[in-house]
Amino acid sequence: MNIYTLCDKIELQSPIRKSVLTFMENFDFQKINELQKGYFNYKSMQETLTETKELLGEDSDGIKILSCMLKASLASYEVYKKKGISDEIFFATMKCFTRFIDETYKMTGKLCFDRYWWTSRQVGCHLFRIGELEYEIKQTDKEVAICIHIPSDADFSPLAVDKSLLDAQEFFEKYYPVLCDKKYCCHSWLLDSQLKGMLKTDSNIISFQNRFEILDAGEANTEFIEWLYNTKSTDYSTLPEKTYLQINVKKHLLAGGVIRNTYGRMKEKVLTN
Repeated sequence: MNIYTLCDKIELQSPIRKSVLTFMENFDFQKINELQKGYFNYKSMQETLTETKELLGEDSDGIKILSCMLKASLASYEVYKKKGISDEIFFATMKCFTRFIDETYKMTGKLCFDRYWWTSRQVGCHLFRIGELEYEIKQTDKEVAICIHIPSDADFSPLAVDKSLLDAQEFFEKYYPVLCDKKYCCHSWLLDSQLKGMLKTDSNIISFQNRFEILDAGEANTEFIEWLYNTKSTDYSTLPEKTYLQINVKKHLLAGGVIRNTYGRMKEKVLTN
């Protein structure tokens, strides 16, 4: 695996690819090669990211940190190969870089990389995209859990979610058997029970919610606006009304309501029928 193949396989945007390759040709990676091994330790990955950013200095378009993360992804590929994890899962996971750049472009009109605070999970082999969903091996002082994330380009239909869950169960049984008994959890605005009053009962979101036992109603914040409305603006009056959910959430916000990041634990990992 080399950087050219990686860029091709994840379909990195041409202008970004050019900037990345130019930076990589002129940067002395010996300064950070050892440092970037810290991504493989869940508890030190954010510290590793901070140290890398400090070493890189000014990086307004994120090309420097993107280049370093793509370089680190080449090392993570070796972990995949050693475990026998497929190229399909590797490239699907690493397409997060391209997806995040696209998402930022839709919101700002600028091609840049600003999600470095998240992608250390992919680079460190802590998060995998399996089908339509992402699964993070999340470690805290108390426990290890498998946390589900929903990419913006996911097919969120019940059948697609079922297949992802089934494939994920097989994935962890094969490659991380010590995690087979771990609970699947999700911490997302998509689990907010208030959405049930804003959507039809057969909606994909309600179907997803019904898979979880809600443990914590969660904290109110505005992060969901970025995913639902493709903007970071908190001027609720200007939010678009292109979908049924956008319309109803906007009404809810303008009436003084909030949306909460709700925490749930999956009732069952897969269907048993």
